[in-house]
Amino acid sequence: MAAAGNQRRETGLRVARKKLQARRKHAFQPGFGWVKPALALLTVAGSAIGLTLMLKWMEDPQQWPVGSVLIEGKFRHLQQAQLQQAVAPLAASGFFVVDVSEIQAHLQALAWVDQVSVRRVWPDELDIEVREQQPVARWGTGGFINTRAEVFRPQQVPELTSLPMLDGPEGYQRRVLGMHARMQALVKPLALEVDRLSLDARRAWRLRLSNGLTLEVGRNHPLKRVARFVKVYPAILASAEGRLTAVDLRYSNGFAARWQAPETAVGKSG
Repeated sequence: MAAAGNQRRETGLRVARKKLQARRKHAFQPGFGWVKPALALLTVAGSAIGLTLMLKWMEDPQQWPVGSVLIEGKFRHLQQAQLQQAVAPLAASGFFVVDVSEIQAHLQALAWVDQVSVRRVWPDELDIEVREQQPVARWGTGGFINTRAEVFRPQQVPELTSLPMLDGPEGYQRRVLGMHARMQALVKPLALEVDRLSLDARRAWRLRLSNGLTLEVGRNHPLKRVARFVKVYPAILASAEGRLTAVDLRYSNGFAARWQAPETAVGKSG
């Protein structure tokens, strides 16, 4: 009995020692759970540094210069040299850094430039397409108007005397341009053109035809009044002598005409 008891105690002691050793081993075993997060952090930091260095390299105009600037378009009033000079300072920042929107806005600020598109072409080219303004009429003093009824005012104003002269209050450009087209169609059967058309501050219309005849049209029913005049114009010319210089259409039942006597006309022409 005593021997069996001693054996059980020894067995219990051995088990207790093994448990104690296992606890000590577990307590002093070094942990490596931090390694993977640290490696991931180092990878991200390295990538960020590499990306920063690469971006700085790409931003260097010495490494990535703009080698050529190609400007395309059909020009009558713009000059290639003028456009190249306007683009050059902006293109000096380099191929990847150059701001195409800034170049577009800078060129469109030029009076004779209507629309601009800018794009990069690999590896070192800027391709710029410029559409020049297409004036359809002169506007006021030193201005022109395009097909969209937008006014532009170049610093150096060419003659362009073949274009009609239009004028009117600010904001009435589209209305004046449209009225010119309608009145032009009305006088076409007379083999005449509307050389000048103006709308004054009182919103009254006045026009001058290609033969020098001035028409005071007034505010009310301008197209109806001009159409009425066109119908009687041939009869007026046939029934009178001299040159018709002005007609006032602002009467409800007729109009007033001003004539230049033949002898006066001959005297002035000589």
